[in-house]
Amino acid sequence: MSAVLIPAAVRYLCTYGSVGVFRLVDDLLKMPEVKAALGLKHAPPGTDAWWRAYHAVLDVVRTLQAKGLVKYDASMGVVNWLGAKCV
Repeated sequence: MSAVLIPAAVRYLCTYGSVGVFRLVDDLLKMPEVKAALGLKHAPPGTDAWWRAYHAVLDVVRTLQAKGLVKYDASMGVVNWLGAKCV
């Protein structure tokens, strides 16, 4: 899962810089490879499938934060890209 989800999140965050975590989940779920990696076909917001995806994305955000690539402000629900500029 993370072999697909981490690079997808990095590409997205590098491109957009700052995003709300719910928006991040929604936009990553628009990527067919992410849905496939999570074993999802359809995950409307608020469903159990969407919340599973949310927790998986949050795990990725925390992993990226531990590596110094993002800053996650849980009180605001915002993820900020700290890594290098996109190539």
